[in-house]
Amino acid sequence: MSYPPFSRALLTVALLAATAVQAEEVHELEALPATELQASFVTATGGGTDVRDAPASVSVITREEIERQPVYDLNTLLRRIPGVTGGYGPVGEQSKIKLRGLDDKYTLILVDGKRIGSSADTNYRRDLGRQDINWISPNMIERIEVVRGPMSSLYGSDAMGGVINIITRKVSREWSGSLTANTTIPEDSDRGQTNQTSVNLSGPVTDSVGLRLGANVTRRAADEVEPRVNTLGDFVYNDGVGGAKDHSVNALLNWQINENHELSFEASQGVERSWSSKKTFGDWGDTVGEGFGAGRLTRDSFVVSHHGDWGFGTSRIDAYLNKFNNELEVGKANSEEKIVEGSLNIPFELLVNQRVTVGGQWKREQLTNTDTLGTVPVDYQGAAVAGADLEGDYSALFIEDELFLLDNLSLTLGNRFDHSDEYGNHNSPRAYLVYHPHPDWTVRGGVSRGFRAPSLKEGSAGAATNSGGRGCTSLRPLGYVTGECWMAGNPNLRPEISTNKEIGVSFDHDGWEASLTYFHTDFQDKIEYAPLGNFQGRWWTMLENADEARTRGWEGSTKVPLWANASWRTNATYMLESRNLSTGRDLISSPKLSLFSAIDWQITDRIGTELSANHVGKQRGLGTDFVNSYTTYDLTANWAATRWLTLNVGVQNLLDEDPRDDSTSYYVPGRAYFAGVTTYF
Repeated sequence: MSYPPFSRALLTVALLAATAVQAEEVHELEALPATELQASFVTATGGGTDVRDAPASVSVITREEIERQPVYDLNTLLRRIPGVTGGYGPVGEQSKIKLRGLDDKYTLILVDGKRIGSSADTNYRRDLGRQDINWISPNMIERIEVVRGPMSSLYGSDAMGGVINIITRKVSREWSGSLTANTTIPEDSDRGQTNQTSVNLSGPVTDSVGLRLGANVTRRAADEVEPRVNTLGDFVYNDGVGGAKDHSVNALLNWQINENHELSFEASQGVERSWSSKKTFGDWGDTVGEGFGAGRLTRDSFVVSHHGDWGFGTSRIDAYLNKFNNELEVGKANSEEKIVEGSLNIPFELLVNQRVTVGGQWKREQLTNTDTLGTVPVDYQGAAVAGADLEGDYSALFIEDELFLLDNLSLTLGNRFDHSDEYGNHNSPRAYLVYHPHPDWTVRGGVSRGFRAPSLKEGSAGAATNSGGRGCTSLRPLGYVTGECWMAGNPNLRPEISTNKEIGVSFDHDGWEASLTYFHTDFQDKIEYAPLGNFQGRWWTMLENADEARTRGWEGSTKVPLWANASWRTNATYMLESRNLSTGRDLISSPKLSLFSAIDWQITDRIGTELSANHVGKQRGLGTDFVNSYTTYDLTANWAATRWLTLNVGVQNLLDEDPRDDSTSYYVPGRAYFAGVTTYF
């Protein structure tokens, strides 16, 4: 089978490579330097710290890893990290990143320490909405920091499961930039092709003012697959996925007022467009899902930030606005959050060296959704909230003290005080100890409190969210068999509280690395859907506080030097439990074992390869999707042809693994080929 577009892409890459070789013969150039991991990890504490001393379970994805392959979706990179599950498939619940067995709504996503916001409550169905993680051009990303486990003591309600902080590249002192173009072609011609182009440019405007500009366009064509019918004659959904076109633009103006003070202004906009795949019911001839999940989602963000060095300490203050607008077929849905937050970091000595961070936050959230708010029938809900507008104000104060007790022993103590008019006051303390018994060994562990207040929609009596079936399984004891249901909010919800305990050990010597961590989280008042029944021809569930819930498991990683410039690294997560203790049901659908393993070989200064395996174990949780474990393999290669040109090629799902059986409805991508080129200027 021939693929003209792919052939043209390979031909273009070959011509560029030939040109690069000729240029190199004329002028000998040095190899491109490898990206170095920055020692300062800024997400786990009020101030930066070395990764080995971070008071939390942390991981870093470097610029080098991001550049190695086309990054249409950051989830494909994040699923490589221990403690992370999900990230397989381009859409739906299966695509979303989950930390330590918790739903994606428990993960706080930041860009340079600032909240990116959430579009979840603007969707008709929550599981159709994407995770808000791809609103920024990959060319602009310097690294991604991930903290696993509750970070409510620093970040508040949204960080109950962990934090993903995307760190962007700084404004260059000299004008420079990069342009990247990627294409991915599935081997199955019924699957959609993906193309991506991104650009980043930055440099000085004056001696004290710098400018950074970035843009990205990604387009995935819709699948055009015939329906798959199982042995029972039932139609199996999600055999194909719809198309999407995303674009984003970003501008950052940085003013270095003097050597101690910096002021920046940033504006960004992203637009996600989606349309359904082309599938039919065979003899019926009807299109399935035409317009289903389709829409146009826009995100606008405006930020003003100040960083200051006052001699006795450093400060940071951010004021920003995040807006989401989802154009529905009927009605409108938009959300907005205004945030002002700041912190002051002061090092001092009192008995021992210490570093104290104090700070606060004010946030106002607003939500309008005419498609899902004010739509619950009053028969069983009482006086449902009329109208489609919701609003809430929140404020917080926090303090963190890092005590350096010995050269090899540190203790971090912290607490955050959150207040809202709706849910009252809540404290989220934590204590964490990091000990180096030997320069090569680290022992770390701690206890932290997690806190999550219900979202505006979850706490509304008039809110209704549609589910395609996986969210309706609690109705089965009442006679529900299959199909969709509606899930109602509840104004009587209490905030969720969790207590997280973890302990781990790690080793790092001369290229050899190993780590193992046990985590255990107990929940009080966990928010889950409980069955209501059938009203006015519809099945209904409603959010309620479960008495108790628990997640626990192991996460580990290893890195082994193989030969010169080659290493083998493995990250694994084993979920022992993710369970509602009141009902006995699993909290989410997640694999018992997730494993990523890769062999990296830098063959020469210019040529590198990676052979990776991604194992998804037998699933815990809802339904029978992915009941069998499976492993996929990817092969990538990159060539720094010159100082200004890098080429990437590879094969995804090398063995064309397809683990689905008759009952499986999750999308599983088959073998695909990709090629990319990046030019630096």
